Amino acid sequence: MRAPPRWLAALALVCVALPLLPALGLALGAAAPPPPLFFGQGPPSWRQLLQSPDGSPGPLLQSMLLALCVASIAIPTGTTLAWLAQRATYRGARLLGLLSLLPLAIPSYILAGTLRQALGPGGAIGSRLGWGTFQGFWPAVLVLSLTTAPYVQLLVAAALRRCGREEEEAARSLGATPWRAFRATVLPRLRPALAFSLLLVQLYVISDFGAVSVLDCRVLTWRLYQAVESARLDIALMISSGVMVLTLPLLLVARQVLGPPQAPGTANPCPPERSALHPAAIGAGLALQLGVVTLGAVIPLVTLLAWIADGLSRGLPFASLTKPLGETLALASLGALATVVLAFGPAWVSARSPGRLPRWLERAVYLTGGFPGILLAFGLMLLALHGARGAGEPAAYAWLLGSGILLLLGYAIRFLGEAFASLRGGAELLDPRLEEAAASLGASPGARFVRVIAPQLSPAIVVAFVLAFAAIVKELPVTLLLGGPLGVQPLSFRVYDRYNEALLHDAGLAGIFVVAISLLALALSVRSLRTA
Repeated sequence: MRAPPRWLAALALVCVALPLLPALGLALGAAAPPPPLFFGQGPPSWRQLLQSPDGSPGPLLQSMLLALCVASIAIPTGTTLAWLAQRATYRGARLLGLLSLLPLAIPSYILAGTLRQALGPGGAIGSRLGWGTFQGFWPAVLVLSLTTAPYVQLLVAAALRRCGREEEEAARSLGATPWRAFRATVLPRLRPALAFSLLLVQLYVISDFGAVSVLDCRVLTWRLYQAVESARLDIALMISSGVMVLTLPLLLVARQVLGPPQAPGTANPCPPERSALHPAAIGAGLALQLGVVTLGAVIPLVTLLAWIADGLSRGLPFASLTKPLGETLALASLGALATVVLAFGPAWVSARSPGRLPRWLERAVYLTGGFPGILLAFGLMLLALHGARGAGEPAAYAWLLGSGILLLLGYAIRFLGEAFASLRGGAELLDPRLEEAAASLGASPGARFVRVIAPQLSPAIVVAFVLAFAAIVKELPVTLLLGGPLGVQPLSFRVYDRYNEALLHDAGLAGIFVVAISLLALALSVRSLRTA
């Protein structure tokens, strides 16, 4: 393996350092906080963040409790779903395992809005069951558990596929019971996936804005958006420090979780045999899978279609989707392109460099995914504001926001990890013999890249672009804060805005398009992986 040139390694380090820009903006804002708009109104104290005036948990404690409750549900749920899909044998196990991943294509704000409508007191299900208002803390726990469980399922399923049956069979041949054999051979290989799943779920919950805002769950991200929207930057800075208090310890833990990879097991492991379950276990497994599919996919899709049908039956005018759809495709395409370009250097150097540099690059890139989107957008706004003031050009701040540079940079930083993973995997699979043969024939480095490397790397580039594209289509907080000054209103904004205005027929139509684009993008990425 040839080490990449120094200029490329330096460029990769610069690209990885870009995610530090929001943190720099927050630091500058904390060093020079703006005065309160009105006399006597200062930012909330830490006591107010911990406890509300009525004695209930404050936003900081609400965020902590929400992350813990969601993790306690999503981890066992996702692990069980992965086990049923990979190891159990009964009719429909594999199909239901695939269907249980459908919540990945439904943004949390759409899932929250549709479940609130369907399960609330006036909804099709809630009215029949006599349930109370579907909003607040526990509905947010349910929605975010449905949203994050598929991520756990994917991670644990990948770990299960890497566990061959040789070690289990050896343990059983030595007299170990099935549970003891599992605990001694399989569980140690699942621990890294479970640890990373716990980290991923907690970071996702702390950074989520869409579900908690729709369900009126007063956590830190919800309060931060309100403060920024009301131009109370002093309050926003105080709340931002609370978000960092929750996020930074998890990011430090991520360094250990993403540490040196575990030693592989046997070479070319044989896939383990599927287990025949007890009828009671099959019933419980089916109930869990059907429950996740119903709550996480069927009810949201049916509710969106019902909103559209209700609008048609009442003759309500539908707002045109031409402009939001065009802006969505344009922003997602440009943002995905910027993300792939930004991730290519770190991915290439990480896959082709010896020593510790690849590990540090991988850690740095993946840790950017733990930075909450709303905090990222606010940090970029503060950096642009202080930079413009420091340069003596206050108008530059409006230009940076109005030109879309901050928006595209926010997208690229937010989803750098998605593109990096695909590009790094593709670069690791390159055949060095082809490059050596081209070099021996006198091909220049540029010609080798175009004729030899690019064709081999194209499936990974397509997957990276599609994954970033789908993530940007669903993204809400970065779009709301950095896209508002630009005047763009993509589909995610249309869904959120029309839902808050109680124009459900418009929200349903835009939501169907968001889900359809996400599903199409996922299908394209799977197809590209299969043809790689």
